[in-house]
Amino acid sequence: MSNARSFVGKLLYICTFFCIVSFFTNYVNHAVGGEGRPCPKKKLQLQFWCETCKEIREFKDCDTADYIWDFEKYKAGSGKYADAKAHQDLGEAWGCQRIAYSCINKDCKDYDKCIPHPGICETCMDDITSKKIWSKIDFKCTGCGKVHGEPGKDHKLDERIEYVPTLVSPGSCDDCGKPLETVCRKSGTCPHVPSY
Repeated sequence: MSNARSFVGKLLYICTFFCIVSFFTNYVNHAVGGEGRPCPKKKLQLQFWCETCKEIREFKDCDTADYIWDFEKYKAGSGKYADAKAHQDLGEAWGCQRIAYSCINKDCKDYDKCIPHPGICETCMDDITSKKIWSKIDFKCTGCGKVHGEPGKDHKLDERIEYVPTLVSPGSCDDCGKPLETVCRKSGTCPHVPSY
């Protein structure tokens, strides 16, 4: 009986120790400003392209479009709705989504800088916020160098994600058969670094 009690006591001490270590390592998850560093989390998805704004949108209508109060004027494209039609019924395009993490404190020197992962800001010990950054992608052939707007033959989609087509492999060039690579149009801007 005393052996069992001793074993349970030691097991309890070990579990308590690991819980405390786990708590402190999660609490002290610091993040340093990583301007220009690659961001590993990305999704290549079929979304919508607003030619006027030159931005990828998650919905068929651009978020800059005004609310429609007078449908007849909107349909005719007159009055204040003259520009609205350009932001609606957007065509599909492949986009890259990455998450930008930054310090929430406006007085911090790492405010609005790209931080590699969530946690707390190491500079000011404040919270970190996140924002989705979208960019249009092109498909460039590694052989002939031709740029395509769509993935090539034998491209692969993620079967687990049903609601929006998500690209796993861009496939190969229709002209020469060499593999395609995805090229982000926002290369050089955080968090779309590097071009991949």
